[in-house]
Amino acid sequence: MTRPTNDTPGQATVHQRVQSQFGAAAEAYGTSLVHADTSALQRVVELASPKPGDAALDLATGAGHTALALAPRVARVIAYDLTREMLLETRRNAAARGLANVHTQQGPAEKLPFRDASFDIVTVRQAPHHFADVRSAIREMARVAKPGARIVIVDSTSPEEPNLASQWDHIERLRDPSHVRNYSPTQWRAMIADAGLRVFSEELGFATENGRPMDFAAWTKRINTPPEAVEELTRLFRNATLALANALRIEVVNDAIFFCVPVITIAALRESK
Repeated sequence: MTRPTNDTPGQATVHQRVQSQFGAAAEAYGTSLVHADTSALQRVVELASPKPGDAALDLATGAGHTALALAPRVARVIAYDLTREMLLETRRNAAARGLANVHTQQGPAEKLPFRDASFDIVTVRQAPHHFADVRSAIREMARVAKPGARIVIVDSTSPEEPNLASQWDHIERLRDPSHVRNYSPTQWRAMIADAGLRVFSEELGFATENGRPMDFAAWTKRINTPPEAVEELTRLFRNATLALANALRIEVVNDAIFFCVPVITIAALRESK
């Protein structure tokens, strides 16, 4: 499995970038069609198999979409995120829906402030590519999960072909400097196995906006991508190789660009000892 290279930013740098980028974009993520996609959220809930007495943890909750989807079906949810503004957005969204069992807590994914075997469900969606140390985060998810707990991970993924993976990461970092890297399905399987978890479901697909391709303009606007980076990204999308265009399902329609982010969904069990 590919390990971080010497030029991988340190945790403090990554955390600072994430807080800077997402603090300013919290409200936009609250209304993001990709993150609010009802069918994608329903699939997470199905894989998590929530029960009324369950305690759930939604890691890197963002604007709280996954936490709020779980809340009506469990006893309590902790919506956990590195960025204060995102947690404020989560609280607003929970209050608007009348969900009193959603609790927010701030902190990094790599070191969770919870006791061993605390949760029946642990989820993370569209976030691990921002983690400074994704392997530590997965081990922490496993640690705080009870024996028999369900862990559901959803994230953008990279092609297995190294050159395409490098191109995709370059695009992601141009759009959002807090992006660390995407991981291939092979890398995800190895990291989850290393954490002592047993995979019971793996699905490969694409992130969409309620079933429709993603709008490039909305994608860059949501994270406040600088104009010069938008210009370079536009050039890269319009001049993409056939392999990259197929990997991202790029469509250019007059002045508009549409595409789909490759996504992996993995559900695993914390087996009883």
